[in-house]
Amino acid sequence: MSTTGTETADRQRQRANRASARKQTSGGRLPSASKRRKPAIAALAALLIVGGALIAGVLAVRMDQRVAVVQVARDIGAGTAITEKDLAQTRVSGDSLNLIPADRAKEIIGRYAKVNLVKGQLLDGKQTTAETPISADKAAVGVVLIEGRAPAIGLNQGDQVELIRIGQGNTLPVVIGTGFVLSAPKAADKGSGLGEKSSTAQVATVLVDRTDVMAIADASGNNRIAIALLKSGTSVGDK
Repeated sequence: MSTTGTETADRQRQRANRASARKQTSGGRLPSASKRRKPAIAALAALLIVGGALIAGVLAVRMDQRVAVVQVARDIGAGTAITEKDLAQTRVSGDSLNLIPADRAKEIIGRYAKVNLVKGQLLDGKQTTAETPISADKAAVGVVLIEGRAPAIGLNQGDQVELIRIGQGNTLPVVIGTGFVLSAPKAADKGSGLGEKSSTAQVATVLVDRTDVMAIADASGNNRIAIALLKSGTSVGDK
């Protein structure tokens, strides 16, 4: 074989060896890069674990800070005396204001709802009163509700109403006074009042000034009374 041919073969072998060496070197770097990523992944996993533990700890602390408070177990009309069956309890954040702790629920029994209370709501200390609605200057009186002389939408506990004596002949109608509805029947399905006629009329109990009792009873008994809704859902004692 000639010298030229030998040199050519040698150069080819050298190039092949260099190419093989580069491949081996490149292939050797890949595991090195993978090894460098593994500590980063491990650190990220550790961070996630620590973060999750911190969140769980915060939630546990917040749960520990929740306190038991009084909750309304069923609807209570304004002016109604509160009984043990009216009350339940639930847990809320400890920074809630004016709520009544569950261990003081017995202090609420026998008090009166100042406003209409709805099942499920949290009881605020300002929503009850120790004073009975019927007092030295107040009285509960029955008012007959017949067709066309009461709101078609009906009346509800806590409504503030105006009582009117209907005029007759040359006698003009006059306002007898205002009142607070302690109890009322539901509105009729049809018609313009809470009863279809006098014989089927229903009665609402209204808290009024004692000085107005006689005039209201007379007008109601003689079928000459009308009732107007002034304000819905008021508090006992509102004017």
